[in-house]
Amino acid sequence: MNDARLADLREQAVRLGYGLQTMLPVSAISAPGLASLAAPFRTLWLVCNTGDAVQRRWRAGRDIEALLADNAATGAGSCGPLDDFCRAELGALLGTQAHRVLHPHPASTAPLPLLALLAAAGWLRPGPFMNTLHARYGSWWAVRAVIALDAGADAPGEALGPSPCLDCSAPCVPACPAAAVGKPGWEAQRCLAQRVTIGSGCARRCIARESCPAGREWRYEPATIAYHYGASQQTLQRWRGGERA
Repeated sequence: MNDARLADLREQAVRLGYGLQTMLPVSAISAPGLASLAAPFRTLWLVCNTGDAVQRRWRAGRDIEALLADNAATGAGSCGPLDDFCRAELGALLGTQAHRVLHPHPASTAPLPLLALLAAAGWLRPGPFMNTLHARYGSWWAVRAVIALDAGADAPGEALGPSPCLDCSAPCVPACPAAAVGKPGWEAQRCLAQRVTIGSGCARRCIARESCPAGREWRYEPATIAYHYGASQQTLQRWRGGERA
C-alpha cells in the first residue's frame, strides 16, 4: 500500500472515531505464532476507538437490553455484535486492499495476544483501576481491530504521553465501593466480588473510572458504558458458572 493510500485510509478511520492507531512491524512483536497468523503480511494495523462515536453509531438508539441479549447469543462464527460491526466498517474502508483481520476474532478461534501488541506500541501502562490511561483520552479508548496488511510501519516510541496519574489527587481511590483501586494497582478479586453482588452499583459501570479526570471530554455516554460493563458482566457470570461446575 503506497503512502498516500495509507494516509487516506487512516484519516478516514479517524473521522469515524478510530482516533488512536499505529502500524506495527510483525517482526518486532514477541508473540508465539503471530508471524504465521499474519503471513504473508508484514505489518499490523492496530486500531482503537477514542471516545464512543463508534459505539454510538453502532447502537443507533437501540435498546441496551436488546443489544446485550444479542451479545449473549453470539454464535461460534461471530465476534459479537459490536465487534462484527467494527470488522465490517474497517473492512469497507480497506475495500479491495489485501488484508486479514486478526482481531476481533470469532468465538471459535484462539484469541490474539493483545497485551504483546499493546506493549510493542507503547500503549500498555495499567492505571489504578486497571485501564491504561492515555494523556489525551484518559481511559476512554479501546482496541477495536488488529489488521494484517502490507504497509510501512510507524517509528517506535512512547505513544501514551505522560501519565495523568503523576500529578493527580487520585479521586478514583476513594470512589471505588470495593476498595479495589489504589496507586499500587488494581485488586481484581475485590472488584469482581463487588460486581457480582446483587444490587451492586458496579454491575454496569465503574464508579472509580468515571471519577477519573483524565480525558473527561472523551467519556463514553452512559448507554455505552452500560453496554460494555453489561457485556463484561455476562462474561464474568459465564466464568463463575464454569468455575462452580
